[in-house]
Amino acid sequence: MSQSKSRPKPKPIPVRGLGLSIRLFRMNNMTLSPNQLMAKMKDVIYTPTTGKEKKLGAGFSNVKLDGKTVTADFMTDFRVLVRTYGTDGFSTKPFYSVDNGSVLVKFERKTVEIRGSERIAGRIRRILVQQTGAIIEPLNLNGGAKTLYDMATDVDSVLVTGVEKGNLRQAEFKGGGLQSEEEVGIYTRRYKGAIARFRGMFEYPSPKTTLKTSVNGATGSIMIWTSDELSDKNVRWIVKMMEDSAPP
Repeated sequence: MSQSKSRPKPKPIPVRGLGLSIRLFRMNNMTLSPNQLMAKMKDVIYTPTTGKEKKLGAGFSNVKLDGKTVTADFMTDFRVLVRTYGTDGFSTKPFYSVDNGSVLVKFERKTVEIRGSERIAGRIRRILVQQTGAIIEPLNLNGGAKTLYDMATDVDSVLVTGVEKGNLRQAEFKGGGLQSEEEVGIYTRRYKGAIARFRGMFEYPSPKTTLKTSVNGATGSIMIWTSDELSDKNVRWIVKMMEDSAPP
């Protein structure tokens, strides 16, 4: 009797620097199938920049299909100009730095999730648009950040936009325990404002742990502050909340 193969256990997500940065995008007008996109991404292979090419090295690796989600790691070069001083005076010389991240293209949810710096997200987005012709724009929650805000504790920073109070159009609050301050509620209820971004503590479910997290509802971005590796389940949990909070 044959036994069904169990799916491999997700590996912990490594964190570099201050934490894990995640950017979410809405994907429209995608004409490729998951298999077609996977094939195209496999053709984009990273080759280190030598300095002679005008095009910077960038490419995908470990491209896989999980259901209707295409996942891949990504590596790219960035040109950095460094000014030095020598016997001939000041001169500027180009150097190349390498950065990496990962991407999940979710056909069922019509979203793209990029884990990495802002410049990594920009480079991956441009390549995907060039490959597919799809429209890939930041996932704007349009007020949906309030759902996540209500789940956070120890909020120490809140930006409220769309305020209708005289000449005032936005208000920013900084302090401690702001979710209990009546002023934030006044600006969202009485003056019709919407929470655009905030920073607070979230209790992540698996394993149960509390981490400081920044949410930007206008740009669809998340920053999880930690120096330790993160559980794949916890990252998927906060991303799903963002996707569920965004309008279709």
